[in-house]
Amino acid sequence: MKKLFWKIFKVIDGRLKFPCLLPGEIGIQLGFDMSAPVTSDLFLMADSVGKKGTVIGIDPDPNNIAHATQIITSKNLPIQLIHHAVYAEKGSIQLLLGDKASWNQLAAIPLDTDVSFSGKIITVEMDTLDNLIELNNIDIAKIGHINITINGAEYYALKGMGHLLSNAKNICITVIAGRYDDSGTINDQPDFKIIKQLLLQHGFKVKFRRMHKLFWWGFIVNTIIRRRWIYGKKNYGVIMAAKGNKHIPWYQSFS
Repeated sequence: MKKLFWKIFKVIDGRLKFPCLLPGEIGIQLGFDMSAPVTSDLFLMADSVGKKGTVIGIDPDPNNIAHATQIITSKNLPIQLIHHAVYAEKGSIQLLLGDKASWNQLAAIPLDTDVSFSGKIITVEMDTLDNLIELNNIDIAKIGHINITINGAEYYALKGMGHLLSNAKNICITVIAGRYDDSGTINDQPDFKIIKQLLLQHGFKVKFRRMHKLFWWGFIVNTIIRRRWIYGKKNYGVIMAAKGNKHIPWYQSFS
């Protein structure tokens, strides 16, 4: 019964989260958490693109890469992994490992005060998404959706994909933003305002929603499934953006 529940949950979650990612397209996931692989965005995207599509998962944590590789190999999934941090420039950077993989954070970003860290720090390679796309021969025209969940470094990743943002014709992007501490600010301004402005300059339609205002996340996932009340509390949010023949459906959500 539990397996059936999670199977149904995954189908609904993927459809609400990546509604404009179509079979045969390329989905790109920047930052992925393998502490809960059942609902990992990597595999939700893989379900959407099907066997004729491709998912590109990019993450700096070697543990996430190793765990995901095992699952991808055993299930023969259409997912390609790139072991890198995505940022506004090329080089090396320190990665602070969180008590959970989803809490990992680049040292250049102000600390997220809502999470806890293990005390372990590793040095990882970083590069721009524009460079990684060129190095890995990824066809921009086939990219249907990019999901950016990298704990405060989202704006800097977007700064390093100017070529993609300018030249992609039909694409959707989701970006976690709006954290209430310093990790959610850019030059003393809320990061979601700066990110929205950047995407609008590249011709995107843009919408920002706090998590508790999303029916699927706020009511179904948290209130009913997790039995956790998030209303009236400070919640981060998601920027949903679309360009060309892609659009932002009224029901699009996040989890």
